[in-house]
Amino acid sequence: MVPIFFFSAIIVSVVLDFVGLILSLFIAVVSYKTWVTRHSFSSSNRILFSLAISRLLMLGLLLLNVTIFFVTLNTERSVCLSAFFLLSWMFLDSSSLWFVTLLNTLYCVKIANFQHSVFLLLKRHLSPKVPRLLLACMLTAALTTILFFVLSRTSPFPEHGTGRNGTVFDISEDILSLVTLLILGSFPQFTVNVTSASLLIHSLQRHIQKMRRNATGFWNPQTEAHMGAMKLMIYFLILYIPYSVATLVHYLPSSTGMSLATKAACVIISVLYTTGHSVLLIHTHPKLKTKAKQILCFYKQ
Repeated sequence: MVPIFFFSAIIVSVVLDFVGLILSLFIAVVSYKTWVTRHSFSSSNRILFSLAISRLLMLGLLLLNVTIFFVTLNTERSVCLSAFFLLSWMFLDSSSLWFVTLLNTLYCVKIANFQHSVFLLLKRHLSPKVPRLLLACMLTAALTTILFFVLSRTSPFPEHGTGRNGTVFDISEDILSLVTLLILGSFPQFTVNVTSASLLIHSLQRHIQKMRRNATGFWNPQTEAHMGAMKLMIYFLILYIPYSVATLVHYLPSSTGMSLATKAACVIISVLYTTGHSVLLIHTHPKLKTKAKQILCFYKQ
């Protein structure tokens, strides 16, 4: 019997999943229409489109997984099916995180104002290389997923989805290798995201203070745009840091013996980050925000 709190958590995650699906579809459609209209894809639109597609697939997979979970509630779940969902989710999740990392880095080098040689080099050469970097993001995600699968097959702990509560695992070289892979796979993303967001927040805060000193009227459209970008980064960090911790905990070998409450919390944090970040992107992106307002005004009439 599924506990009440776990069932409630699943319901909340499904609602957030639907919202995230709609938002990701909206971002993908608007980005595609912009490309068709202008016959060109800007660097940021390329990343947004790739991010939206990966999140559409990821959230759709989560919804399918929840559906199968309730359909097969009273039967033993196939190990192969559990492995498929885990590896597919891991690939899509890693891909979307790398896309977000690339997007944050692009925003940072475009908006922030630093004179360091590395920063100036990125400012000149990052945008033209976005298509190749998007492919590199997917290849990196695929490589990480394959290595995770190989190490998980050789590690002496029960497979994901078939473990029993209270299982105790012995620390071995294989498990340590798997944990090391998870940490190394997440660490570059985490470092780049936090660093780029922090640099952008610092640069925008310094710029806003300068504008406040020099301008007679402090609040103007340019200041509002800078404030919007700074808020995006701050709210992103608030969503991203708990999500990174929850994802790492979920993939660790000990997750097969994890309590239902912890699993439910990980699922909610995961979907909340994905949906919340999509809301932030729409709210701070001028084109997406305009289209969203037009749709809302249309339905209100």
